[in-house]
Amino acid sequence: MEELISIIVPVYNVEEYIEKCVESIINQTYKNIEIILVDDGATDNSGKICDELGKRDSRIKIIHKANGGLSDARNAGLKIAKGEYIGFVDSDDYIAKDMFETLYNLNKKYNSEISIVSFYEIYKGKVIGVRDSKNLEELTKIEAIRELLIDTNIQSYAWNKLFKKELFDGLEFPTNKNFEDIATTLLLFEKANKVVLLEDPKYYYVRRDNSIVGVRNYKTYKDYLDVILDKYNYLDGKYEELDLYNAYNYIINMIWVYTIIVAFDLEEVYKEFEKQYDLFEKLINKYENEITDKLDNYNKSVLYMMLLNKEYSKPAVKQLYKTYKEKRNEGDFGVQI
Repeated sequence: MEELISIIVPVYNVEEYIEKCVESIINQTYKNIEIILVDDGATDNSGKICDELGKRDSRIKIIHKANGGLSDARNAGLKIAKGEYIGFVDSDDYIAKDMFETLYNLNKKYNSEISIVSFYEIYKGKVIGVRDSKNLEELTKIEAIRELLIDTNIQSYAWNKLFKKELFDGLEFPTNKNFEDIATTLLLFEKANKVVLLEDPKYYYVRRDNSIVGVRNYKTYKDYLDVILDKYNYLDGKYEELDLYNAYNYIINMIWVYTIIVAFDLEEVYKEFEKQYDLFEKLINKYENEITDKLDNYNKSVLYMMLLNKEYSKPAVKQLYKTYKEKRNEGDFGVQI
């Protein structure tokens, strides 16, 4: 008999998107699912729409709670989940009808605790990014964490993965912080013996300018700086074979934060960035050749401008970001910015 999959959907002010999202879950080819909609204190009609959707399918469970943020909503879903497996879908996204069947079959066939599929990145109604090679990789814990740190084939997102529920024993998403996936996914990978990745896109990630990552403010990027430093410190020296990749991940993220600070004139965040710059320089000095060999031309250019003079280089970096952003929005997704 097929095992139960609990699919947790945090819901907050997404009245334009939630019905399409939930319909895509209801119509899954894998039928033994429970759909947990967590209304996180929505102030629009999202909560009412959840109630209406619940009348259509007995597999839907609804939690209405005070607003506590994405992590708190996911944790609320985890507390009532009865499935042997846990999946997540963000309420402004949607999924292919066979996504959870594919993920479940991967876990069973390869005896893995985590399975992953690739995704489409959608912006203003068109695909601007996808990995569609159909390659399949079986990864040990260390290999999977390495790929997570490289951040090309595997990202920290919770939503394109299926987890054995037991991995969450003793774990919760950290509350009152943005970018909670980054902290939690690493710990989940660390508890797994095997991870399997299939580069077959089954998830539709809808980029919105008013999403968490799209909001350019102090808290968003202060949280990001905190989480990348915490992750670096957590792994520093823990697995010798991952030291280079840990440094690479920290450096590439610092480059990204610097670019965003410059592009959007976030001077308050710049002060926080400066507090970590000594570590950034230390790691560059230690691993410069190995790191630069792994960078694409865009990030390599930003890095060299930072190291030359990060104050003087701001106008040039701002223009570079604008140019690459335009290319990406036109469908050239060869660079992550």
